[in-house]
Amino acid sequence: MNDEQRPRFARRLLFRGAAAGAAVPVLSTASGAAAAPRRTRKVSGAEFRWLGTTGWRIDFDGRTVLSDPYLTRFETGLFTGSFNARTKLETNEELVTRHTGRPELVLVSHSHWDHISDVPFIVRSTDARVVGTETTYHLLRAFGIDPSRLIVVKGGEVLDFGGYVVEVVAGRHSRNKAQGYFAPGTLHTPPSGRPETISDLPEGDTLAFQVTVGDGPSAFLMGASDFSERDAEGLRPDVAMVAVPSSTSTHRYVPRLLAALGRPATVVPVHWDVFETPLKDGPRQDPTMDLDGFQAQVRAAAPGTRILLPDYLAPYRF
Repeated sequence: MNDEQRPRFARRLLFRGAAAGAAVPVLSTASGAAAAPRRTRKVSGAEFRWLGTTGWRIDFDGRTVLSDPYLTRFETGLFTGSFNARTKLETNEELVTRHTGRPELVLVSHSHWDHISDVPFIVRSTDARVVGTETTYHLLRAFGIDPSRLIVVKGGEVLDFGGYVVEVVAGRHSRNKAQGYFAPGTLHTPPSGRPETISDLPEGDTLAFQVTVGDGPSAFLMGASDFSERDAEGLRPDVAMVAVPSSTSTHRYVPRLLAALGRPATVVPVHWDVFETPLKDGPRQDPTMDLDGFQAQVRAAAPGTRILLPDYLAPYRF
C-alpha cells in the first residue's frame, strides 16, 4: 500500500486532554506499543465526547454537533429481564442542557428511545436542526417540532454545513440471535398523538454518519451494530465509532466492516454500556456484550488499528 492509499488518520496521532494547550498522552496501539507519528501535524481543535450508547458531542470553532444524544437514561427493565415497552418517556432537562450545550445540528441514526428521546427537548431549547430518517421527521413533528428544523435523508447525501461536512450512510439496525430486528417499523405520516412511551418510537430504518471537520479528521459514527457493506465501501474515515454487536448473527461483522472502511487507524467501541445507569456512575459493560471478543476481532482484522475504549464525557482530540 503506498502513502496515497493509506487512510488519512494513519498519519496522525490521537490525543486526549481537557484543553488545547494541555500536555496530553499519545494513545498506544492495540498491541500496547507506542505508535510513532508518520509526519508532524497540528492536532485538530475538534473535541469528541462520548455521551454513552452511540451518542457523541463534537465541539470545534465555537460550534457543537450532536449525534444520538441520549443522556436521561431512565429505567425500562431492559437489563434486568423485566423489560416494559410501556415505560413512559422522560427527559432530565438540566442534565441534558449541561452536557449538550448549544448545538446547531443533531444527527439521529434511528428512532429508538435510547437515541431520540432527548432530542425534542434539545431542539425546542436551542436553534438546532435535525438530520434523520422520514420516521424521525414524523415523530419529531408529533413532538411539536417545526418541520423547518428537520432535514430528511435516506443515505448517500453529502451535506455541507460550512466548516464541516456530513455524509449520510444507509445502515442497518443490529439483530438478535434469531436474525430479527428489535422494535422495527417505519412511519410515513405523523402518529395520531404525541409519543408517550418507548413503544411509540419504532426504529424507522437506521443510518450512519461520517462527519469531517474542516481539513481535520473524519469520524464514522454508527448507531447500531450492522451496516450496508456496499454503502460503507470506500468511506475511509480516520476514526470509526463502531457499535459492538449483541449477537453473532451477522456474518463476519467486524472484518467485513473494517475492510469496507479501509481499516481506520482508530476504532472506538460504542453501544456496549448499560444505558440505564446515570452518566455520573461511569460506563458499565452490558453483560450480554462480548467487548473483549470484539476488540480481539479488531486486532485480528486490522493489526495496525488503535482501539480506544472511551469514558463518558471525556474530551478526545484527533
